[in-house]
Amino acid sequence: MKKNLLMVAVLLLCSLISSIALANPAESNIVIITNDGQQPLHLAEQALVDQYRVMLPVAVIKEYLYNAVELDAANNRAVVNFGLPKFRLETEKLDELIYSGVKLNFPVKKIDGKPYINFYGLDKLFGVTVDYQESSRTVRIRPGQNSFFAPLKLNKPRSRQAFTGKINLVWDHITGEPRDLALAAKVPGLDVLSPTWFAIVSPDGLVASKADLKYVQDAHDKGYQVWALVSNSFDRDLTRAVLHNEWARRNVIKQLLVYSSLYGLDGINIDFENIYDEDRDRLTEFVRELTAALKEQNSIVSIDITVPSPASSWSQCYDRAALGQIVDYVMVMTYDEHWRTSPVSGPVASLGWVEQGLVATLRSIPSEKLLMGVPFYTREWEETSENGKVTVKPRTLSMTQAQQIVQANALEPVWLADKGQYYTEYTKEGKTYRIWLEDEKSIALKANLAGKYQLAGAASWRKGFEQPAIWDILKSALKHR
Repeated sequence: MKKNLLMVAVLLLCSLISSIALANPAESNIVIITNDGQQPLHLAEQALVDQYRVMLPVAVIKEYLYNAVELDAANNRAVVNFGLPKFRLETEKLDELIYSGVKLNFPVKKIDGKPYINFYGLDKLFGVTVDYQESSRTVRIRPGQNSFFAPLKLNKPRSRQAFTGKINLVWDHITGEPRDLALAAKVPGLDVLSPTWFAIVSPDGLVASKADLKYVQDAHDKGYQVWALVSNSFDRDLTRAVLHNEWARRNVIKQLLVYSSLYGLDGINIDFENIYDEDRDRLTEFVRELTAALKEQNSIVSIDITVPSPASSWSQCYDRAALGQIVDYVMVMTYDEHWRTSPVSGPVASLGWVEQGLVATLRSIPSEKLLMGVPFYTREWEETSENGKVTVKPRTLSMTQAQQIVQANALEPVWLADKGQYYTEYTKEGKTYRIWLEDEKSIALKANLAGKYQLAGAASWRKGFEQPAIWDILKSALKHR
């Protein structure tokens, strides 16, 4: 930061933006307030503010706040190299990991062709303080007194919250704009949201982030915990490169520690899939390293695994017994019985298959640590028969989409007791379409297995694909025992 900078004032000349998506941003000028008074920026840039975002141009951040900012235009993110961090983590042991610096990244939003990032909540990282004066419609960014030698703590260790009954978790698949939880009603019986925010994207261990502070604040206001998901991008070669490189593993851990502290996360959910079987032990060691670091923050650590099977790279890559000893919770993905690229049609999670998968998993994982997977989705299978050969083409559906197909084609689903779900089919233009439905009845039967086997709870994929009545079903199965 330039020495003579006392504050950056973002003067809002128009009314505040009410649209969360910033579809119609108000123009605003930026000036620098120094000892000599106000000086206009020499950059022709504007800032945008709505109820909870301070959208600053990347160019302004680089020029006036912190110059070690690089724009990764191809992936729509700004990468910031904090070589001498002015912040510290929860304990001295964790601080030792970041003394040498850490690279973080933040989603970029293009507005009128120019890159912006949401600066809300990032002030501690950059060593500044931010306040908004409504009377003058001014956002002030003041340089703080902290430095590498007089740093500011990002957070304090979280206190673990006890759950009433079994854990009810749902994964929240985040793609584009941050989700505004404040607009949604509180879900009855829901304990944990797991937004898909983090993914390892490069061999040096860069973790792409889509984290959003307001999401966490709104979740906490509604009584939810937030266990953010980190994936390996489901890339075997990328995963191998990271697991075989001690520096890259440490890089991943450093970033997750900072993000966890910065955003006030309650936990991290590890979702590593499609891994070379030969890297099984290295995966276990990485999970041990990451868990030990996160425990310094008192974070809850969980990992997702598939049901035991002979499948190379998808099942044999997990040392279930070892992983179960390391982490707090294990989510077994008791769905995708017939996966997206399955050569034959079939249910996503028939009752017998789910129970068989749970029994097999419990041979390695203690029941008090195991959450069963619950599908909020199904698939429509398009079958084409040609020369005696049947080829299938699946389409993933939410519960509502599946019911819409049933209604549009005046179908009458039949109950399959051996599958624990309704089934329907129809023909159109010489093709057969099959759907094994997921609904209140099928979900109730599966969720009751959590009680039968005294599991820690259930984890559902994915938020937004369910029908509203499903939440009462899960609450009844998980909270009333």
